[in-house]
Amino acid sequence: MHKKFIAALASAAVCFSLSPLAASAASVDDVADVARSYGIPEEDIQVGYNEYYAHPEKYPPETLDAAIAKLHETGGAIISTVPYDPNRAAPSEPVTTAPPETESGNTSETTAAAAAPEPVTLTADDGSTFTRNTPEEFISMSYDEKMAYLSGFPEEQQQVIINNLTPAEYKSLIKQSPAEKKMEIVHSLSGAADEMGLSLTVDEVTDDSLTLSMRNDEGTLVNVSSAGASVEDTGYDRRGIFAAAAAAFLTALGGLLFLVNRCFTDDRTEGMNGK
Repeated sequence: MHKKFIAALASAAVCFSLSPLAASAASVDDVADVARSYGIPEEDIQVGYNEYYAHPEKYPPETLDAAIAKLHETGGAIISTVPYDPNRAAPSEPVTTAPPETESGNTSETTAAAAAPEPVTLTADDGSTFTRNTPEEFISMSYDEKMAYLSGFPEEQQQVIINNLTPAEYKSLIKQSPAEKKMEIVHSLSGAADEMGLSLTVDEVTDDSLTLSMRNDEGTLVNVSSAGASVEDTGYDRRGIFAAAAAAFLTALGGLLFLVNRCFTDDRTEGMNGK
């Protein structure tokens, strides 16, 4: 009986060590890594870091775990599977062209096939493999083209593609999403921001652009980020940040000029009274 009891305890200990509850708690770096994987701009991530290190006691592991869960929800809001269309043509292979000729008339040693982008090979849950286009090709598509391309795969394969999208591909999706979809993304992202003591405000949203203001729990503006179809492939620009900084500078300058003018006015008044 004693040996059986010891064996049972050992078995329970092994089971507990394999349980998700026994997994190591999330760190702020884990939160940042998940945010980056979904194409969240680095400037927003740095704001989260600033808030964390300013008040680390406000962010126990369970709060960071909650932030990560909200970020995964945001990823699902950015893109999810679409109805499979079996009538769509299978994704095409890279188009090959005749290799260039040299001055002597001989073909170049570098073949067109070698120059063409290689499709990405992925493994489905059942162990089978399939190919999809390259991240660069996916990014160059319009939003509707992306959705149509995805529908050419069974939903199981679609999910594998989504699970392996690059941050740049996620950024392109955020930029191109219709306005209603952008609002859905922001709503999900707000949940993660709240966990980090930040709040998001939509300043502008259209099918072609999205501008967000970020404030800390004291209501202070800490960042402005923009995403739009006209922005370069990095996904975001800093024009909103510069505009906010310029506005703050002009406000401070206006206050300084007012103070200087008041001082000179007081000096002139005192001089006249002295006479």
